Amino acid sequence: MRKYVLTLLLILVFAGALYIYYSYITPHEERKPGIVQGEPESYAGKLRLASWNLRVFSDESRDDEKLRTIVNNLNNYDFVTIIELRDEPVLSRTRAMLKTMGRDFDYEISDEVGWNVKERYAFLYDVSKVKVTKPGQIFPDRSDSFIREPYYGSFQAGKFDFTVIATHVIWGNKVSERRREIKKLAEVYEQIQDMDQEEQDIILVGDFNREPDDEQAFKKLRDIPSMINLFNLPDKTIIFDSNLYDNIWFQSKYVKEYTGVSGINRFDESDFGNNDEKASLIVSDHRPVWAEFNTTRDDD
Repeated sequence: MRKYVLTLLLILVFAGALYIYYSYITPHEERKPGIVQGEPESYAGKLRLASWNLRVFSDESRDDEKLRTIVNNLNNYDFVTIIELRDEPVLSRTRAMLKTMGRDFDYEISDEVGWNVKERYAFLYDVSKVKVTKPGQIFPDRSDSFIREPYYGSFQAGKFDFTVIATHVIWGNKVSERRREIKKLAEVYEQIQDMDQEEQDIILVGDFNREPDDEQAFKKLRDIPSMINLFNLPDKTIIFDSNLYDNIWFQSKYVKEYTGVSGINRFDESDFGNNDEKASLIVSDHRPVWAEFNTTRDDD
């Protein structure tokens, strides 16, 4: 009996020693904490860049409850191109709400674009990770080729310097109208790239209103050497699982900082249980697309 009790005591002492060692002695960096729900999955040396068409994103259309649902998703990223923005006050509220979550964001916002219904673009970025090197500006569309001229700006995150071009392609009455604008985007891309021979990391994002397998629309973009798009069918970015309109394009030979990690945020499923009508009304009919980039090296 005494031998049994002694053995049990030895086991308990050994187990206690192991607990103390792993809980207090082992350095914290050797233990991998789990990701807390709601916190961004960003970390040192990485940048999560997203593009999101937020349907009719205006101060009037989003009360604080609706906006908080949007901001909870924006909190997952470090840099977000916002498409279909209608006014600046809603962006100011977004920034303030992110501040309450411990994130310090600023933004670049475009003037109004559009022939009838006016929209704006915005680049929303975490100031602790990203700085502006060339402020956002609207592409000079002298031939009036676009219903909404593209918007672009240059940024630096760590050693990763990059230029983002935002676009919202026309819907129009005919597919040919959309194809015409997309073809023109190849010229816009090359012209912006040629503006600075030292900066070749150009990232084209937005709502293209065509799926990337439309060869007539995207051939000119694909003909640019090493041009790739990150999302392909059967993926869908429209919450009704009908279309893949949103995408991220860049030249792989230049944007070597891409880590190979990317995704489509299916908030309509995670936040709304696949209630598409409610998700569209409160947030958007488009899902955000995102990609991750390394910020610890510069390959220019």
